[in-house]
Amino acid sequence: MRILFARVFESYYDKSVPAAFRKLGHEVEEITYFTPQDPYQDEKLEEMLEKNLRDKAYDTVFTVNFWPLIGKVCAAQGLPYIAWSYDCPQNLPDNRGMKLESNHIFLFDRSEVERYRKEGASRVFHMPLATDVDGFEQRLSNTYSGKRKLTSDISLLGSLYTTASMPAILQNADDYTQGYLRGILRAQQSIYGYWMIPDLLTEEKTEEIRKALPDSDLTREKTAVMQKKLAFAAAEYLTYQDRLLLMRIAAGKSANVALYTWKITEDEKKLLPGIDLRPAADYHTEMPYVFQGSKINLCPTLRCIGSGIPLRALDIMACGGLLMTPVQPELLEYFVPNQDAIIYSSMEEAADLMSFYLQHEDAMELLRKNGREKIRAAFRMEDRLQMILDQVFCKA
Repeated sequence: MRILFARVFESYYDKSVPAAFRKLGHEVEEITYFTPQDPYQDEKLEEMLEKNLRDKAYDTVFTVNFWPLIGKVCAAQGLPYIAWSYDCPQNLPDNRGMKLESNHIFLFDRSEVERYRKEGASRVFHMPLATDVDGFEQRLSNTYSGKRKLTSDISLLGSLYTTASMPAILQNADDYTQGYLRGILRAQQSIYGYWMIPDLLTEEKTEEIRKALPDSDLTREKTAVMQKKLAFAAAEYLTYQDRLLLMRIAAGKSANVALYTWKITEDEKKLLPGIDLRPAADYHTEMPYVFQGSKINLCPTLRCIGSGIPLRALDIMACGGLLMTPVQPELLEYFVPNQDAIIYSSMEEAADLMSFYLQHEDAMELLRKNGREKIRAAFRMEDRLQMILDQVFCKA
């Protein structure tokens, strides 16, 4: 099979997906385009893709994440378009362009698939993510040769989500609306494994919030778009709170706690005393050594991931790291709590589990081994891509 891997933005899958397709015996051509400002239309990008499709005979076009404009071009050419997203939610305001019959849109979060299906997007399918098991093993077979320290007792690699807009929304709302929003945030904060905020932000409630806020880009959006933006603002805000609290708990359990992140403010530094603040680690050259060199790897899930397993969790275990993450429905379909990974359902439980495992090295080592074996058995990139191709081309 001849596959065009269209690179529209820089992604974590840029190397592993083409390599896995080749392992499966397919011919892959990689073409790097550019990231369009409007994912629905860009004449220049569409013309480039149309020319590439005319010049060579491909069996399918594959992208990381769904790009409606690429789906439109593929539909005009009568070519199957495969998109597999590791982001949740998708960075799209609505489902325009998703219903084309040539689309095969795979999302890792089952609850997001269900939401799109309710909106009539029948070309959306569920597919858990995968990780580059062999690539990470090859990288880790070589001793880390960099200059900076990548080891710690407890580490978190990722964004704090400090760009959250919910504080501004709360500040500008009237007393009643502010009370409602704070109430649903408090309720969600104590619940893991179920993302209920979208259900509480009904069309009627969104309209009430619109009237209670001053005129802005948010309040000028269509109701459905405003709902999604409010829900995502809540997710960012709660994830930010989760990560700050989890790091503070970790600092109380060990004097060797590291945070690898891209951006942190002076105020946030003051909120994280005792934390070793380090620049973010490169995905390919440093991240595997961070996961391998940390006794416990924290992976607090972005709250709007309603049921799925994020890529970071899979990568941690693929690198032989010990994963500590909140409970998720799909996580429990593959991994057993305190047998394959440290899985918690509250911050209190997270604190207790940190204390226990830091005092029991043998138990940590068993979880590392079990988690890695589960990843090798069920989350290899080539196996998952074969499942996608079999579904797209209707193979039994």
